[in-house]
Amino acid sequence: MSRHRLNEKQKTIRKSCRYSGITLHTGVRAHLTLKPAPEDTGIVIVRTDLPDQPNIKAIAANVVDVQRATTIANGNARVHTVEHVLAALYALGIDNAVIEMDGPEPPIADGSSAPYLDLIKHTGTKPLKGVKKYFVVKEPMYVESGESRLILLPRNNYQISCTVKYGDGLLDTQYLSISVNDDTFEHDICKARTFCLYKEIAELMVKGLIKGGSLDNAVVLKDGVIICKDKLRYEDEFVRHKILDIIGDLSLSGFRIIGEVLAVKPGHPLNVQLAKLILQNA
Repeated sequence: MSRHRLNEKQKTIRKSCRYSGITLHTGVRAHLTLKPAPEDTGIVIVRTDLPDQPNIKAIAANVVDVQRATTIANGNARVHTVEHVLAALYALGIDNAVIEMDGPEPPIADGSSAPYLDLIKHTGTKPLKGVKKYFVVKEPMYVESGESRLILLPRNNYQISCTVKYGDGLLDTQYLSISVNDDTFEHDICKARTFCLYKEIAELMVKGLIKGGSLDNAVVLKDGVIICKDKLRYEDEFVRHKILDIIGDLSLSGFRIIGEVLAVKPGHPLNVQLAKLILQNA
């Protein structure tokens, strides 16, 4: 099912760039540096704070946890919440990059991919000699768990059609179908922020998560009321953020996808499961 589009070359970033900020789950100040990488490197994360500076390839086989975020690891070296950075890299066609980090989690920024997208766009990209690697869907693929399901169907572009349902008043159900490319990602997806239900906050804190969470980087839903620092960035911001997560998680397949994702109540566990299934069938 994998194919090359011979007229499209792999890309990396033009030069190094840096971003700093608070992390969502670990709640510490972190520094992230994006660096160019040669063809066929893929996306590799380097933990510069650990002895021998271990690297972790951003590939589905290295996912070790999907609790409220996607975590990848190589031995004892872990990196949490990789999906927002990966979504921005994918949307701008970046196939190869080294991400140096001085801790276990990238900055959450404002809870969206927009700051990372802006950083990469300002830095610029450059073509490499190798050709991009595509996964062209030829027959349906399917994963499910409880009420959640993802179906991957043949299509001549990358399309994501997503439905979410939270049982929270006027925000009960949201649906969006969108073609995924750099333009639609920038204008329709990248600004959508992470969010949670108010009733989930205590449980997340008990689990040692969201230590850096605040209204600066998240939206909270409580009894049909939206709690955030400013107004919603999109009327249906929640389904758009779920699509953002799907883009980031499926990039862990290592392929540019040509097909349509039908997603019903998606989350990181199923997203990563589908990325692994793509790898198995490539």
